[in-house]
Amino acid sequence: MLESISYQVGRTGAITPVANLKPVALAGTTVKRASLHNADIIAKLDVRVGDTVFVEKGGEIIPKIVGVDVAKRPENSEPTQYIENCPECSAALVRSEGEAAHYCPNYNGCPPQIKGKIEHFVARKAMNIDSLGAETIDQLYTAGLIKKYC
Repeated sequence: MLESISYQVGRTGAITPVANLKPVALAGTTVKRASLHNADIIAKLDVRVGDTVFVEKGGEIIPKIVGVDVAKRPENSEPTQYIENCPECSAALVRSEGEAAHYCPNYNGCPPQIKGKIEHFVARKAMNIDSLGAETIDQLYTAGLIKKYC
């Protein structure tokens, strides 16, 4: 069952909706969260909080919602309204024509974007800095020791 929908902000500012599910066993793991990809997928599937949903693992790894059991839908359910503002910094989201994703345009002030860009910069395929992972970057950012990515 779909208990709620939360939204994550990636390092590029792309907003990803995530289905928070009542835990279910699937292919040897307990699944609590599944990707909803973007607003178009939510609308296409007509996914609503409280729905009984069908989940599968894409590539045997990433859980995703593939359908809704409309027959089990609560009578008082309401269509999902996609967010209009960034869940982290409250900037108004933008969506370019022809694009599937919504984006937070506040790339210099949105914490997940800043931290994500720093993580990407220090990663193995860039600067290859050992022992500087997501948690350490989060602590440094929270303490005000790093503020932006240039």
